[in-house]
Amino acid sequence: MTYQIGSSGKRRIIPRGRVSSCLQFTVLAVVIALPGSFLAVAAQSQVPAPTPRTPQSSARQPIKNTFTLRITKEGIIGVSLKADKAKMSEIAADLGKRLNTQVKLGPTLEKEALTVEFSDLPLEPAMSLLAPRVYIDYEIRKDALPAPMAIYLLGNTDPEPSLNAVVQGDSQAIMIEGNTEDPTGASIYQPEDDPLQVDLDDNSITIKSKKQPLAVVLMTVAEVLEIPAEIKYESTEIVDTVIKDTPLEDAIPRLSPNIRLYVRADLHKSVRTPLRLKLVPPVAHAAGQ
Repeated sequence: MTYQIGSSGKRRIIPRGRVSSCLQFTVLAVVIALPGSFLAVAAQSQVPAPTPRTPQSSARQPIKNTFTLRITKEGIIGVSLKADKAKMSEIAADLGKRLNTQVKLGPTLEKEALTVEFSDLPLEPAMSLLAPRVYIDYEIRKDALPAPMAIYLLGNTDPEPSLNAVVQGDSQAIMIEGNTEDPTGASIYQPEDDPLQVDLDDNSITIKSKKQPLAVVLMTVAEVLEIPAEIKYESTEIVDTVIKDTPLEDAIPRLSPNIRLYVRADLHKSVRTPLRLKLVPPVAHAAGQ
């Protein structure tokens, strides 16, 4: 028998069989609990540790900005462009390559991005969608469409390009600088019976020539327009014609297929300004002039 002292100080007698039953119950509870603990520990040890994500794998790769440019040259130049945050510098470079001309960006647009979409627009409306201010220098010749020599895409605060930024003279040619003395600035003094008369009214010109040398006519027109004239060969052509109140770009090329007129178009102000006149050798003798 087993003796146990109670809280009252008296001894209690517990039968031996009852003690054995209590011990067996306690051991059984421990045995049942221990496998669960072992299983839990084993399960925790089998869970793989999370792999740390590097900044390269967690960061999303930026989407490359793209654009699609298409140029058609069947008659009038047509331009199609679809751009989504594309760099203006890349668009300008591709445009110049496809048009075989110079495309110059203003300082404020060199790092700009462009989002735009249009299809089969003529050159001038298309360029007007690319920048706030646009200038285009053209070469005008007889029986041909105006050929762009340079395109300037400028921001609102960019400086205007100089008049000879692209269209420049040749040091080997004879240069005649226009210098009218007429106070009205419309024409030089010419008597009514003069065999050569040139009058300018806004953007229209009147040319009356009675069997005058082409070089003389060209120099007189340049003097009235107050622009340089460049003569690159000794022409024997004689001009006998009357052209009345005709736009410059239509009238001057009619004098000879060997004349080149250079003008600048300001698309923002809708103004076209003559830059220079040039007399070149006939195409048969100097291809590409």
